[in-house]
This record gives sequence, C-alpha cells and structure tokens, in this order.
Amino acid sequence: MSYNKNSRASDIEISSQLTGDVNIDTPHKVNISALKLRIIQKEKKEILKNRVFILMFFLILGTIGYFVSN
Repeated sequence: MSYNKNSRASDIEISSQLTGDVNIDTPHKVNISALKLRIIQKEKKEILKNRVFILMFFLILGTIGYFVSN
C-alpha cells in the first residue's frame, strides 16, 4: 500500500481555507412563529394522509366484502 502525502496535505490546505477567514452571512434571529406554522402545516398534511389511507383501506375492504358475500 502506498501512501501519498501530497494529496493529504492539499486536502488539509483546502479545508483550512474553507474554515479560515471567510465569514458566511447568516441571520442571527429566527422567526419562531414561522417555524411553528411550518410544523403545524406538516402535521396537518400527515393527518390528512393518514385519514385518506384509513378511508381507502376500509373502502377497499368493504368492496371486497360486498363481492365475496354475493
């Protein structure tokens, strides 16, 4: 097995350049109400999906039961 020190040194240089003096502009404040609204919307979608799934299950089960009984 050969070990290439040059490629490893270049990886270290690149990673140090990425974490160096470069500042990434990020907002310092987070709108909590917007995050809560997103969570509530996702929960509503999941509840609707679950209800549709259960409704379809019982509808298919009832249809199969109807045809089997006749």
